[in-house]
Amino acid sequence: MNFFSHDYKFINVYYFNNESDWLSFLPSGYCYEVEIKISRSDFKADFKKEKHRLHNSNTVGRKTYLVRQGTKLLHEPNWELCKAFPELIIAQEHFNHWSTKKREFESRVTLRMEHSSMIDFRTFANEKLPNKFFYAVPEGMISKDEVPDYAGLLYIDENLKVTKVKDGKFIHKDILDVKKLFKKTYYAYESFVRNNFNNKEIKAS
Repeated sequence: MNFFSHDYKFINVYYFNNESDWLSFLPSGYCYEVEIKISRSDFKADFKKEKHRLHNSNTVGRKTYLVRQGTKLLHEPNWELCKAFPELIIAQEHFNHWSTKKREFESRVTLRMEHSSMIDFRTFANEKLPNKFFYAVPEGMISKDEVPDYAGLLYIDENLKVTKVKDGKFIHKDILDVKKLFKKTYYAYESFVRNNFNNKEIKAS
């Protein structure tokens, strides 16, 4: 497999919410994303990323996904909560706590409760996903059975030859706008020029 027929090719760019190792656009307007992994542990860790929740939701025809936004702590929960949910209670003993009432040092136990994680329901459109998604790995590092249903698999040998082991399925067939990346590149260039040459005289050689 090669990408010579693709009109535009980018590396390490942000088009979606995540950074893409490789992103290219065909003359038809279809967009291919390639995630490059060099170890099995790196490959497995990739599935912690938010983008895979989008892919999984899209696979079952659902345009919503869940995002956990952290753990809420409840300090000094009442005794009824402590009895009902002891597995959520964290007890901490403090030594040499000064009691203003007794006017002496004493030990004290404080309680706090790890409340349920806050969950945010988010929606997404097809523009959040490429038309096709691939993993590219050293030859033989993983098998095609280990990649998700929505992903393709590319092997790269020591001579950098790319072999398509499994084709990526069409995630959707909406046309994505490559101009979005052109604009980002231009604004980055404009910012660089403004920050480096502002109020400076540029002399022609």
